Formats: sequence, structure tokens, C-alpha cells
Amino acid sequence: MRIAVCDDEAALREWLERLAGEWGALRGCPCQVWAYPSGEAMLFEAAGSYPYDLLLLDVELGGMSGVDLARAVRETDRRVPIAFLTNHPGYVFQGYEVSALRYLLKPVERGALFALLDLAREQLAREPAYLVLQVDGDARRVDQEEILCLEARGHHTAVHTASGTLEIKTTFSALSRQLGEGFVPAHRSFLVNLRYVERVGRTECLLEGGLRVPVSRGAWGKLNQAFIRYYREV
Repeated sequence: MRIAVCDDEAALREWLERLAGEWGALRGCPCQVWAYPSGEAMLFEAAGSYPYDLLLLDVELGGMSGVDLARAVRETDRRVPIAFLTNHPGYVFQGYEVSALRYLLKPVERGALFALLDLAREQLAREPAYLVLQVDGDARRVDQEEILCLEARGHHTAVHTASGTLEIKTTFSALSRQLGEGFVPAHRSFLVNLRYVERVGRTECLLEGGLRVPVSRGAWGKLNQAFIRYYREV
């Protein structure tokens, strides 16, 4: 689980990071924690893309408040779960407009944080699978269901989505291993998402939006069978 903590108390950031590690060890769910001392620092590093599974934001940050930070996050990301850390229960009502998952009162207790992480994990399991991709130096979250196909380009990979193409500094084979069963090879340089395949030919398959992908002789049989089976099951 990828967790971002934003709090101006260094001791609390360290405490939360330690507890997240304990929770991950107990649940068999490794945690990565990114700690930020201010809302400005988090916004500067995240640059409008929030590749996290949970944000823990202190309401009373120096400078930009945690609520204002949450509003800024919601301008570009409506789905990432947000929980607030606070000394005052009265702030709860401000969380409705940013769809806060929960509030934790300080000092944060182990049981309260574990319950929150359990809830976030359950919510994550219900969401579509996604990849975290490095695009022009920034981490970007891309849902697998939005990917039309992958294309090998040397040591890079082109990720074709309905909204455009992303050039990733990751090998085709490494990225392919992260995708689910709905992705099938059409060629040694192309992996297609069956969800978007409209027609499979001997030398080419057509994807939604008019994208044409070459089909190799060796891949045609398995691709055609997978395409037929996919639409029988839908």
C-alpha cells in the first residue's frame, strides 16, 4: 500500500511510518510511506498526480491547511482516499466536501490507524487495478482498464490509452508482467487489451478508436481464441 503522510510534526510522521510498517507486516501487505512536512511540499512533489492508496493529512498544517490541501488534491483526483489527522473533532464537518474517508484524533493510536488502513485496503480491493508510471519525471496513476495496448520501443514502452499515448522508460516485458489476464500478445512488440479489440485478422487487429496493431503468425491463434472466449463471457 502506498501512503502519503503530510504533517508538520516530525515525530508524528515517524510514528505513523513505523505503525504502517507494523500493519503491513501483520497483514502481509507491504507499505511504502512518503512523508511531507507541509502541503506545499506535497503539492510540489506530486505535481497534480497522486499515485497513492491513502493520504493522511494534518488539518492544522502551518501555511496551507490540510483541508485546503485536500481541496487542491480533489481538483485533479476524485478517487484517492483521504483521512485527516486532528486535535479537534469539530473539523469533521469540513471533510464532507472532499469525501474524507475518516478522521483520526491525535495522539494517533495503533488500533485507530490499523482500522483505517484495513478500511483503505478493503476500498482498494474494490477499485480497478492500476499502474503507477513514471512520465516525464512524475509518477502518474493509470487504470489498467484505460489501456488499449502496449507497444515495445527499444528500452521504452508506449502505453496507448483512450486519452493519448504515454512514453515510459520501462521495458515492454517488465510492464507486461504487471498487467492482468485481459491483456494478450498480438505480436512480440504489442500486448492488447481484449476489452478494446473490435476485430482480429491474420495480420492485423483493430482496436476501438481506429488503432491498428500488427498480428504475428505465432500470436494469431491464441489471440483469436482469447478474443472469442472474452466476448462469449461478457
